[in-house]
Formats: sequence, C-alpha cells, structure tokens
Amino acid sequence: MNKEEHERLDHESLVPVYETGQDGLIAIVKSILDEAQIKYLAEGEGVQDLFGVGVLGTGFNPVTGPVVFKVLPEDADYARQLLKDVK
Repeated sequence: MNKEEHERLDHESLVPVYETGQDGLIAIVKSILDEAQIKYLAEGEGVQDLFGVGVLGTGFNPVTGPVVFKVLPEDADYARQLLKDVK
C-alpha cells in the first residue's frame, strides 16, 4: 500500500463529531480540539466561498455544505463531550 492509499484509508476511518459553517464556531472548535491535543480534519473548510454564493442565511455555503470536523474513532466520544455546548 502506497502513502496515498494509506492516507485515503485513514481519512475514510475518521468519525464526524461536529459541523458548522459559521467562522466563529469553526475557530472555537479548532481551539478546543487543539487544546485537547485531538487530531482532526476540518472537511470543507476553505471552500465555503469557492462558488461565490456565500452562506445565504444558512450559516454555510449551500453548494459545498457545512464544515465537518472529523476525528479518529478512539477520540470521537471525548471530542463530542468537549464540543457538546458549542452552539
């Protein structure tokens, strides 16, 4: 298995723990996960304004969807607990 295949499999095993399209909440979630030293992937970040339609009152770009934070399965419960009050 080459490095690219290994990374793809790693990404496929990640578990979603939080989603939002609001920049302020994205920053807060990153800060909480970083402080807890939980590795994460913020899927969809950076493409929110890619298609030029903005967030149109939905809190996220309707074309690309919200940013989804994903973590390793063994960190999922702890991450959800840390993020449960972030709204």
